[in-house]
Amino acid sequence: MERKFPFTMEQVVEILELKIRHTNENNGNMDADCPFCKKESKINLDVKKKVYKCSSCGKGGGMVELYAKVNGVTNSEAYKEICELLGCGKTSVAVSSATGNSDPAAKPISRADDSTIHQTYSMLLSALTLAKPHLEQLLSRGLSQDQIDRYVYKSVPAFGQQGLCDKLLKSGCTLEGVPGFFRDKGKWNVKLKAPGILIPVCGIDGKITGIQIRLDKPVNSRKYIWVTSNDLDGGVSPGSPIHFIGDPTAKRVYVTDGSLKGTVAHTLTNHTFVCLPGAKSLGELDNLLSRLKENGTTEVLEALNMNKLTDTKAAETAAKLREKLFAHGFKVTSAVWEDKTLNGVDDYYLQRAKTKRNHVYNVDISAAAAV
Repeated sequence: MERKFPFTMEQVVEILELKIRHTNENNGNMDADCPFCKKESKINLDVKKKVYKCSSCGKGGGMVELYAKVNGVTNSEAYKEICELLGCGKTSVAVSSATGNSDPAAKPISRADDSTIHQTYSMLLSALTLAKPHLEQLLSRGLSQDQIDRYVYKSVPAFGQQGLCDKLLKSGCTLEGVPGFFRDKGKWNVKLKAPGILIPVCGIDGKITGIQIRLDKPVNSRKYIWVTSNDLDGGVSPGSPIHFIGDPTAKRVYVTDGSLKGTVAHTLTNHTFVCLPGAKSLGELDNLLSRLKENGTTEVLEALNMNKLTDTKAAETAAKLREKLFAHGFKVTSAVWEDKTLNGVDDYYLQRAKTKRNHVYNVDISAAAAV
């Protein structure tokens, strides 16, 4: 019986950043540069069977084993890391049991309601501090001290996670069903281990719906991971919540990559931003777009990173976004600024603020109309 995975071969390939040389239009199978022998276009990736084989060095196996061998970890560790990076799925009993925290007989836990998640996350963040290096990073991005305090950016604590949970419980917080929290030998704990900056993700109503960690040391070039406990006893996944900042009744709304980018751009311009955590969050966008339409928004400006001009996957994501925006009846334009070394919209607005330039971007209507 074929095993079901909460992720695809394409997603594993994306995490590993393999160089794809050819994709079969009929079945989606890919030929890529082999990460082991480095030979060009020698490794074949079977999307349906979820296996790989290099015709040069002979290495082959399943997609989890591919990740494991590239990163020098066990298959169990590889499975958990992939799930954590993608914020998806539950690990198998065999994998989960290896952590010592899972109970195969435990009942599945449902995600808590939005108000409960907001209250628990708010109390968690209020109990934490922001390390000086992280403060300096945020200041360098264009945020002020007051703004950093207002948006509750904090550092991942080096220790004391279980003590934090005890404190939250004594304060009346609910931990069950809140992503990141889990039971560890009968006691509540929170999965905050990777060093970095905690970035709250808020909905259109201002409530915190999830938290990301901006990693001090990126994992396979991935700078952000979700605070999640989907692979642990009593834990749940955050999904892919979308960050919103600004006026819910704004006539014009901007869509960009990532909550921190959007927040910085908002503070520099006072524009309203919808911030996507990744390409797969496009599927979660419809409800928010419908609400904005009801609130009177008429124009949406696609302001994704400038790598959409050079990177195939980024270009596809931008095109799919514009197509979705058109389907909701918005006037759609695409932002393309002159200096392509400034990848993000936050970088562009910060540079404009520093140089006091008034010209913000060129609107490439043809790119939007071509969808």
